Amino acid sequence: MDVKEFRVNVKVTPDSPLDMVRRALRFEETTRVPAIPIVGLFACSVTGIPVHSVLTDADQQAQALLRCLREFSYDGVFTVMDLTLEAEALGAETRFPTDAFPYVSQHPLSDPTQIVELDPLDVDGTRLNVFVDTTAALAREVGESHLVSSYVIGPFTLAGHLLGISRLLEAVMETPDSVRAALSRCVDIIEPYVGALVAAGAHNIVILEPSASNSIISPHHFREFSRPFLERQVEQIHHAGAMATVHICGRTGKIIKDMCETGADALSIDSAVDLHEAKSVAHGQCALIGNIDTSLLLEGTPDDVRHAAREAINEASDGGGYVLSSGCDLPIETPVQNLRALLMSAR
Repeated sequence: MDVKEFRVNVKVTPDSPLDMVRRALRFEETTRVPAIPIVGLFACSVTGIPVHSVLTDADQQAQALLRCLREFSYDGVFTVMDLTLEAEALGAETRFPTDAFPYVSQHPLSDPTQIVELDPLDVDGTRLNVFVDTTAALAREVGESHLVSSYVIGPFTLAGHLLGISRLLEAVMETPDSVRAALSRCVDIIEPYVGALVAAGAHNIVILEPSASNSIISPHHFREFSRPFLERQVEQIHHAGAMATVHICGRTGKIIKDMCETGADALSIDSAVDLHEAKSVAHGQCALIGNIDTSLLLEGTPDDVRHAAREAINEASDGGGYVLSSGCDLPIETPVQNLRALLMSAR
């Protein structure tokens, strides 16, 4: 990578983006609300780098993300969100649409007891290493000035990818003890990847657990089959030396308190969640990241986006503990003027 071309020229100062984000996440005073949109495949539309290249080539992914960071000037950078990585490394078949995220097309296992027999992830020789190398490149280029965040999958979602979500939900009802054992093993399976990302320079590890949203399982089942294992995963991340964020897409309003009790430093919440209510429930225990509607960012006007962003800032920024962001990954066709409107609202 040509460092001169892609380095973002921000000196480390008490008000650098990285310092500002860290203080916001600690509920300390900041000069403004930090803003870190979830930029993934959107970077492909901005840079012209093909989606498949970004998902399979660390240099291409890092170039796309750094060029977007330079173009729009926000306060941190996420690697691309790919929910298939860990399952693929464990034998799941994946398919790659032309301009969309890959998905699991064939689940390799049929029973939770089979998960218990799996070995921990081997980062080398799989696409996991692409994301470790991307993290290292981001950390090398902007890690002293911007928050670098990488993703890992959550235990419940990984089990769903390995078994199929319908089969997992059946097992929750029919053989709950085997599911608990499988989920515990999933935490261990993912741990080497966590360690590799933190060693590569990630400041923050975001746990992606979409299959545990209230759209799929009840709050009761979340407390029984997701929260205990997220707690362990958060502990692993902290032990490795990084901050931990939990991101669950969709409806999570009824489990915000439970998500906070995982010990996470922050929750990344979707637009389906009432931000004011989430702020009240989190009550200084967890910072919040989000939650501007990605549909609004895709289809709305810049004025619509500015209004939503200012409303979010008014609802959640008092007392710190808030980072303005999109509720989930920016759609690839998001108009650039809407992203600019989002970011200008925080300045």
